[in-house]
Amino acid sequence: MPTPIPIEQLHAHPANSNVMPAKLLKKLAAHIERSGRYPPVIVRPHDGAYQVLDGHHRIEALKSLGHAEAQCEVWEVDDREALVLLTTLNRLEGSDDPKKRGALVGALMEGMALPAMAKLLPEDAGRLKALASIHAAPPPRPIRPEALASSPVAVTFFVTKEQRRALERRLEEVGGTRESALLGLTGVIDATQSK
Repeated sequence: MPTPIPIEQLHAHPANSNVMPAKLLKKLAAHIERSGRYPPVIVRPHDGAYQVLDGHHRIEALKSLGHAEAQCEVWEVDDREALVLLTTLNRLEGSDDPKKRGALVGALMEGMALPAMAKLLPEDAGRLKALASIHAAPPPRPIRPEALASSPVAVTFFVTKEQRRALERRLEEVGGTRESALLGLTGVIDATQSK
């Protein structure tokens, strides 16, 4: 259960490496101001006060809004575990599936204007429109197998250094692009066409 702790008793851990751009910090503050909600800040007792392990930016946002206290979870951890938490809590996260993110954005667009969304969400208006279009776009048409049969394929082969030097000399003699010269040497196309 979160505990309200006076903000003046919450001190950033000096080893915190997570930095949020000012623009996103403003959006975080706007979200907290609008909703009154945020995940509890993770702190530990330290030197008669509390050291922040996760939620440094939430604290900054709350300060900017004039809040006197923050909802916190107090974890009893030693110095070593505090460092482990600092290096993991801000880094262990998933990433958005663009199609699903687009669906979320599209659903929001049904009841909220784009400028209002751009003020609240991390993305700017252009990115939000792009995400919504991903969601609205029909799925790509499947490629028929017969079309794939005529598609180019990569060919890889291995040669010794000596064989490579000889091949490079021969490709220069044939001329043209490396690809067409190689095809000419193999007889796939007329070597004179590669020039």
